Amino acid sequence: MQYDETLHIPVTLRSAGVVVINAAGEVLLVREGKPGSRNLWHIPAGGVEESENPQDAAVREAWEETGLRVRPIKLLNTLLGKMPDGVLILRFAWLAEVVGPALAPAPRPEFAAEVQEARYFTRAEVEVLFAARQLRMHHTKLFIDAAFAEKERAEALA
Repeated sequence: MQYDETLHIPVTLRSAGVVVINAAGEVLLVREGKPGSRNLWHIPAGGVEESENPQDAAVREAWEETGLRVRPIKLLNTLLGKMPDGVLILRFAWLAEVVGPALAPAPRPEFAAEVQEARYFTRAEVEVLFAARQLRMHHTKLFIDAAFAEKERAEALA
């Protein structure tokens, strides 16, 4: 039985994001603007507020960072990470689709300091970014790979 509290690891930080793959098979990424991650590419994602549901946070972050409204389709994974200061963070990511007008992605003006750019990349371009260490973190690549695997699985069943 796991009643002993030493068997449980408290995680105080949570983040949530989405992986959007367009009809051309390209994945949506944002170029970070914050110190420490400036110019690195990541899925639209950010912190989950204290009383916020992670899925709602993922939708909100996509809107703030790309100006696109999205609808989560499937939870891809939840990964445990460690911040540079050693604090643990639980990262959630959903495969999502754009709803409403398929506008060109662009960060909302009030978030320009956080996100410099939002655009779609081919799978091959993502591989180049990963090899050049231009993705924000290894989890970024894991979430993207999971999204492509899910899309391929869904297409095979259709």
